[in-house]
Amino acid sequence: MASQLEDMGEHFFSCSICLHSFKDPKLLPCLHRFCRGCIKPVVDESDDKVKCPLCKQDCDKPDDGVDGFKTDFHTRNVVEYIQLQKSVAAEEVRKCIGCSKELHVAAFCFKCRGFICRKCHEVHESSGMTRDHKEHVLALKDVKDKHLTLEKLGSLKEAPSCSEHPEKLAEICCVDCGNLPICMVCGHHEKHKGHTIRGVRELAAEEREKIEHSMKVLKEQDKNVRGFPAKLAEARKALEASIAETKARIRSQYNEEAEKVNEKEREADEVLARHKAEVDRKEREEVADLNRQRERELKTVNDKYDKRVNKAKAKAADERGEKDTAASKTKDVLTKKRSYLEKEFMDSISSVDHQGNTNMTTFGELSDQSTHRIQRYDNFVTVVSSVLASRDHWTDVSCLPDMNVSSKPLIKDAKKEFLEIDALSKVTSKRITPLFANPAPVIKRDDFKSDDDYDKYMKEHLRIGMTVRCRKANRGVQVGDTGKVIGFAMNPWTGVVYDGRVDCQWPRLGDTHGVGCSDVEIVDQGIQVGSKVRLQRSAVNPSRDQEGVNPRSVGRVTATDGKNCTVEFPTKKRWKGLVAEVEQVLLLRRSAFQDDSSYSAYVRDTISAGMAVRCYKNDGMTKVGDTGTVIMIEDIVPGQLGIEVKWQMQGGAHWVKHSSIEILGLRLLKVGDTVRAKQSISTILGFGWEKGETLKITEIVDDRGCVVQYEDACRTLPILFSRVGLLQ
Repeated sequence: MASQLEDMGEHFFSCSICLHSFKDPKLLPCLHRFCRGCIKPVVDESDDKVKCPLCKQDCDKPDDGVDGFKTDFHTRNVVEYIQLQKSVAAEEVRKCIGCSKELHVAAFCFKCRGFICRKCHEVHESSGMTRDHKEHVLALKDVKDKHLTLEKLGSLKEAPSCSEHPEKLAEICCVDCGNLPICMVCGHHEKHKGHTIRGVRELAAEEREKIEHSMKVLKEQDKNVRGFPAKLAEARKALEASIAETKARIRSQYNEEAEKVNEKEREADEVLARHKAEVDRKEREEVADLNRQRERELKTVNDKYDKRVNKAKAKAADERGEKDTAASKTKDVLTKKRSYLEKEFMDSISSVDHQGNTNMTTFGELSDQSTHRIQRYDNFVTVVSSVLASRDHWTDVSCLPDMNVSSKPLIKDAKKEFLEIDALSKVTSKRITPLFANPAPVIKRDDFKSDDDYDKYMKEHLRIGMTVRCRKANRGVQVGDTGKVIGFAMNPWTGVVYDGRVDCQWPRLGDTHGVGCSDVEIVDQGIQVGSKVRLQRSAVNPSRDQEGVNPRSVGRVTATDGKNCTVEFPTKKRWKGLVAEVEQVLLLRRSAFQDDSSYSAYVRDTISAGMAVRCYKNDGMTKVGDTGTVIMIEDIVPGQLGIEVKWQMQGGAHWVKHSSIEILGLRLLKVGDTVRAKQSISTILGFGWEKGETLKITEIVDDRGCVVQYEDACRTLPILFSRVGLLQ
């Protein structure tokens, strides 16, 4: 305690504006102090808020201006002590209040507010008139020896005067008036009658308890506050490393793709050179043959062979032109790919630079905030420690309430973790789009340990639309022949082929033949951009989330690299998964199948709401040749579906069996389609739609229903497809 004033330093009691000792110091809510004359222009020029010149914290402007801020009596007393210390150090001669002589003084009486010489000091302490001044007399030798503490300095002070009766010393405090010092008369008989009156010792003890709790909380946050700059510096360093690493990765990707473009150009040049060499060789051989024949023939037929030679040369010239044109188109495509690659590279680098600059700017702002927070924290701890060290009840009552109020926002600010610095320490960049898709894998027998494993795999994975190659001769199909799978018998519940045979269209034979699943190998999955697909029923453990995708939903492939694909389903716009998890939906006519049962199974597995169909078997109200659009699908009995179709010729809708219709085209319902209400409906909410009213689809819920919007665009309702007719 003896060295507290020395530890604080004289600058702590100097105004940060004029840089001199405080004169009539005013205390702002942030606990920063300024001379009244220095802070007055700042307050006068402010509107509703006053910004602290040090910590930049805003506070409300008092109605009576600068005088509305409290005077810091504690700081003023300390400044007075510092002035005494300077006077003693300089051995100044002052006028004694006892003998009125100019002498080296020995003491200072805080009650008389004057210096006392050595002789008068003894009289001052022993005289009956001034004997009660003894507790308020400061021996200057204590000042010179630096034995004075804040606690001792606080005990020298006299109780403040009553705010209403300056001639009386304050004895109690009015809590309702901001701990205002008053006398007993004011507290019980005059304007403070009925207010909450408290003794100064009791009130000071409560205020000390509150501020000590706040100091404890702040000390617990000391590590968080002071450690934040180090975290910020660490995050800034991580950001710089992330920028460098990301740029290096982008450049590596760019170089890799650029090398692919160069390789493709070299391949194109080589192909062109080979083709030209082949054309030249053919030309030489053909011309040589013709010349030999011409020499053997009679001279009368020379003109005939000349024409044939010229024709051969013209043909070769045409072939060269075709090859040059094809090569030019290939180079144009590669040039466009290179331009796109370079643009994507520059965009990615620019994006990384922009993210880095933005994050660096944010780091700068956070660093400034951190500096201000530490300054406020240090200022608060120093000011509160100064007041607590004085151990003066009147100082506690006057200063600690404001300090308790100021501690709350400081504690809240000190507990901030600034978790966003982890996100700011990194930059992201999308991968450069591959320009050349990897070829789809070819599934071969050699990839499996045994014939049984291969047979099981083929039974589970063969799908309509796949391209296969024969590996065992079978019924005219030779080894090496390629064909396309057009049908097979499948169990709808397990997704496994019944008898292990598939029907394939073989181009070499110009006919359809069935072969065993293990007699072929998959060459092409058949899934490309634009292909119509749906989820495989045999995908028991899918690699991606299938939530929101109806098993019967048919979608369009928007991207694929042979292994992975992106599909746009009616209820999920960007589904991503493996090619092996989807199957292609091909629209095949009845003529592509050997019998009705095979085609019926194909329709059962392929049919979806919105498809265009045609009746090829009389079924109740429908006739062969009638066309319509599928509205709804229901399971009637195992293996048999009921299909509700809107028939164009009849102008109405009714149900048929799936085995009596033929699929004509894929008409996927989508947002924006216009439908017409089939009947008038009134909901329990009191509104609905009239028969024939036109509605627009705004959302596809699933294959059974959607959300429609009225023509006035003010209301929407969910509706089953069975309640509406699709406008063609």
